[in-house]
Amino acid sequence: MSDRLTVVLDEVAEQSTTMVGRYSAEMTRGLIATAPVGFEVCGLSPKITDARAARAQVQLPGLAELRQTAVPARELREAWLHSITTIPVHGLVHATSLMAPLPRERVEGDQVTVTVHGLQPFSDRSERKQRWFDRALRRALARADGIVVPTTAVAEDLALLDEAAAGRLRVVPPAPSAALLAAAAVPPARALNLPEAYVLALTQPSGRGHAERLVETIASAQMPDVRVVVAGPVEWDDTTLAAIAVEAGIPAGRLVMLGDLSDADLATAYRQALAHLHTNEQDALGLSLLEAGSLGTATVHPATRSLDEIAGGTSVAVEGGPHELASALAELLGDDQRRSSLGLHAQDRAQAFTWEGAAQQVWELQAEL
Repeated sequence: MSDRLTVVLDEVAEQSTTMVGRYSAEMTRGLIATAPVGFEVCGLSPKITDARAARAQVQLPGLAELRQTAVPARELREAWLHSITTIPVHGLVHATSLMAPLPRERVEGDQVTVTVHGLQPFSDRSERKQRWFDRALRRALARADGIVVPTTAVAEDLALLDEAAAGRLRVVPPAPSAALLAAAAVPPARALNLPEAYVLALTQPSGRGHAERLVETIASAQMPDVRVVVAGPVEWDDTTLAAIAVEAGIPAGRLVMLGDLSDADLATAYRQALAHLHTNEQDALGLSLLEAGSLGTATVHPATRSLDEIAGGTSVAVEGGPHELASALAELLGDDQRRSSLGLHAQDRAQAFTWEGAAQQVWELQAEL
């Protein structure tokens, strides 16, 4: 067995943090912290700018080496999909997403594990992105030595797609961001201009469709009269969150758009929120549920098998669409005792998950293969 693990870094250190990027960075830090004696962890990323490489090095202390391919992410995804490579990747490899080097022919001693966050991509589903995702998923099921998934729900869905892959699946639940919790433990360096009472919602790059669902929820007649603080991107190509809100008839000032936040500011926004409103029914990873819970804030979210599994009964899982989400949020905000109780239970639940624990399971999987 090789004495080095190469981690394929996906969306790490981007200007606007994505859930995949946060997962990738957190898992890599966990792998570095739990590396067996004599092992080192190095990173492999698509071609990135010098500034982004410097941010990655800061985010990943202890990384033995950061190699880059000759092409950026979009081209690398296509190249690896066709088993084309511009840089040799041998030995033990763990990909933190479906972006993984899976050549047709393997050198003895090569071993690749991949991560499947869910059966749908996080970003807006353009025809090109959906086509790549579907092909990359089939390729991973056929060629990966091991497949890491966040929940048993995702594992069951993958096993239905490919019975032969069932024995290579390993459920490794995610955890609240260690960087977020570390920042939350330090007094904030500045005061955020937050409303006295609000619910918190997060947006994602390439997530216009999710933003539209958020706006539809807020515009519902069932929505309680409360301000909504939005952390994350507020512009997607030529569309802005403000324009979507105006078109839906949401009054000015109802949305407080903060843009991308540091870990310290995001921790403050989570902690002071009355609740966390999560409207993305395609999310099978549930990182924001764990993050909100770790800071004592309950989440209202669509009832999906994966999100319900992650929350473990410490959230408000809602059957239905935006109107039902808005109605459930109104009920929660009208019951202070229930909201407080859910926040405490969510905090206890989140403490059961750590990135070091998740990383140890990945090391064990590599050793068993």
